[in-house]
Amino acid sequence: MANKILLWVFGLALLAGCSSGSPCGNSKDVFLQNYYALVDEAAAANLPASDDKWAQYDDRFRAFVEECYDQYEPELSPKERRRFWSKSLKYYAQRYGDGAIKELGKKKDKASEKVVGEVEKIWTDTKEALKEAAGKVNPREVLKPGETETE
Repeated sequence: MANKILLWVFGLALLAGCSSGSPCGNSKDVFLQNYYALVDEAAAANLPASDDKWAQYDDRFRAFVEECYDQYEPELSPKERRRFWSKSLKYYAQRYGDGAIKELGKKKDKASEKVVGEVEKIWTDTKEALKEAAGKVNPREVLKPGETETE
């Protein structure tokens, strides 16, 4: 009986260790689900830009953008890449409100530079891409020539 309890406790500890690891997940789909959940969670928190509680979201956001994206980028379709970066812009819009473009322009950290660089690869203009992320413009109007939403 003691062996069964010890085995059960060991199994639970192993599972807990796996779930508390990297936010990247163990597959592209888990990575994307975790990332979209983070962006939705931050939006639902509806915090003012000056709130210290943003730190918990900012740290996770940076990990996804700076570390996890590179790990799964080769597996992502063009549409998944656009959605990932659109969600990144949504995060900045929620995080900084009307000052999102200004923040992206002035911040010189790795995450903001990566967001701007990747957005400029896909969309014609960062401001227009931010409007798309906020649902204020048709995606077909802001994609680079020759790109379609269904790629």
